Amino acid sequence: MNENKGKEVISNTNNIQPQTSKPVKDNKEMKKKLMRMMLIVVSILVLFLIIILIISLFNSGNKTYEEIEEDLQNAAIEYYDVQSGLLPQEEGETITVRASTLAEAGYMKPLSELREGESCSGRVEVTKVGDNIVYTPYLDCGNNYTTKELYKAVLEQGIVASSNGLYDMNGEKVYRGDDVNNYVQLDNALFRIVKVTSDNKLLLILNEVESTSSSDYDDRYNQDKRFNSGFNDYRVSRMNEYLDDLYNNKLDYSLLSNNDKTKLTPFNLCIGKRTPTDTTNNNSLECSDILENQMIGLLTASDYLNASLDVNCKTTIDRSCQNYNYLKLSGTEWWLVTGNSLNNYEAYIVKSSGYLDENTASGYKKVRPTIMLNNNVMIKSGSGSESNPFILK
Repeated sequence: MNENKGKEVISNTNNIQPQTSKPVKDNKEMKKKLMRMMLIVVSILVLFLIIILIISLFNSGNKTYEEIEEDLQNAAIEYYDVQSGLLPQEEGETITVRASTLAEAGYMKPLSELREGESCSGRVEVTKVGDNIVYTPYLDCGNNYTTKELYKAVLEQGIVASSNGLYDMNGEKVYRGDDVNNYVQLDNALFRIVKVTSDNKLLLILNEVESTSSSDYDDRYNQDKRFNSGFNDYRVSRMNEYLDDLYNNKLDYSLLSNNDKTKLTPFNLCIGKRTPTDTTNNNSLECSDILENQMIGLLTASDYLNASLDVNCKTTIDRSCQNYNYLKLSGTEWWLVTGNSLNNYEAYIVKSSGYLDENTASGYKKVRPTIMLNNNVMIKSGSGSESNPFILK
């Protein structure tokens, strides 16, 4: 019996297997993970350094021209925040501060440091427009870059003597024809340039009228007609009140943003009257009576007639004036500012087919407002086409 127990002990001893060293294996796996993490971190750092190097090679420390214009504008705002007594006080008054003055006062770096290797000059024109002070930066870096006003971009299209385009008429540059590149995109709406005035301001008209309400020209009781047919005197008309409310955002539709309004300038609205058979289309009849310092208005009959290239467009109501005329809106009737001088209750409208006709002032028609852009308004981009309108800074 003792012999069996001894054999059993020997047998059990032979069956004992050596244990695997598990901690050693875990340490090796951990080292591999750490190495992988280190490689990932190093790779990210190297990639980051490469990106910084590429950016620095392309940037070379120079600011873009647009960034410098923004620096000029911001510096001028800060400068006149301290020197507020130097700001313009009268409507339309403009003063100028040079980039060198702003740099010497510590409000910006010298232009030589912002565009190394280039010879640039700059200034900011500060203008009072209504209740606003408008700061317009100008940067001139020779052939490389020059800040451009919108009117210059328009005039660069060239003056033509036939076909669609910009014509020299009565000392102004007038768009004529049915296919002209005169689109300007403002913040809230698309407009079209009617003409560039003799002092390089730009008369604009709303491109479409779907967003604006219909309105009568006037609806007051007229003793001559013994009816509420209204009066065709724009100065005291309901239309004048309507446009004032539209400009001041008192209606449901917001035509102009506050930013848009800083680009406008007051103008003299020509509100003189004419007969249906008048052939004088140079605005002399309409401008025989003017309403000064207006911020919004309507188009005159002469301005509409001049947009047509048809040689038979001569009198106020010639039906040929609908031809070759970009101002025509098919299917829409809209008011002009001009009244009929033969009576006191009719004003002219543009018919849906595009010619002018007299209409009782109390009738409801669409409203197509006009505004005047200042001559210092800058262009950011665009060619003036419908698909690529002028975009303003």
